[in-house]
Amino acid sequence: MTFPTRRIMKPLTALFLLVSCTLSWSQGAGKETGQTRSCRIVFPERPKDAPKMAYLFDGKTSRQVSLPSANFAEVIALPAGDITILLTPNEVTGAEEPPAGAPSLAITEGIRDFYIHVTADPANPLLPLRLNLVDFGNGKLSPGETLWINLTDHEIQAKLGENTMTAAPKSEVVAKAPQPESGYYRAEFTYRPDAGGDFKPMTEQNWWHDAKSRHLGFIVNAEGKLPKIYFFRDFRP
Repeated sequence: MTFPTRRIMKPLTALFLLVSCTLSWSQGAGKETGQTRSCRIVFPERPKDAPKMAYLFDGKTSRQVSLPSANFAEVIALPAGDITILLTPNEVTGAEEPPAGAPSLAITEGIRDFYIHVTADPANPLLPLRLNLVDFGNGKLSPGETLWINLTDHEIQAKLGENTMTAAPKSEVVAKAPQPESGYYRAEFTYRPDAGGDFKPMTEQNWWHDAKSRHLGFIVNAEGKLPKIYFFRDFRP
């Protein structure tokens, strides 16, 4: 889900592809396969020339995955231990070596709950994507909470329902649930354009809170404009 950050409610666009991976949200897949991780994919702003499908290779299995533009894709089970995840344009079969230059991410055995944040990489001729790890395991993020990643050069402050959130430039912070139960709440974001300057408004909206979901939010630079916000819910029974 994306939200406009201008007070005039200008629609947002996104520059990110997200792959979300978690152990604790994949109980169904784990029971069937014995694997202890899972992966989900989302592509908030898919460029016109970007693929809508790709193949995820975990060192053993290559499977086709969708790259949706608004919501998380299907849950994909992943093996335990040290693995390297690749995204490839075609299926990797048999003893075939994966193609050189495929976007990759090393996942160590100790990393359990995590997101893979994939950004555009036009310089990659094989698949124009780059994988970036966002680790939120070991109880870092509970249902109802949001992991905010501030990728801007600005300090961000927000009043989110009953709680507040402050994110330094280029930082991550977990925001507590805005309220105990699911329902609408008031979200008010401000940012500091210049170090030591006054905070200026970004957006004021009513947002829906899902108390049973974990959330991931990105705040990113926008060329000559207000910072943009991208917000995603991941609910798993």
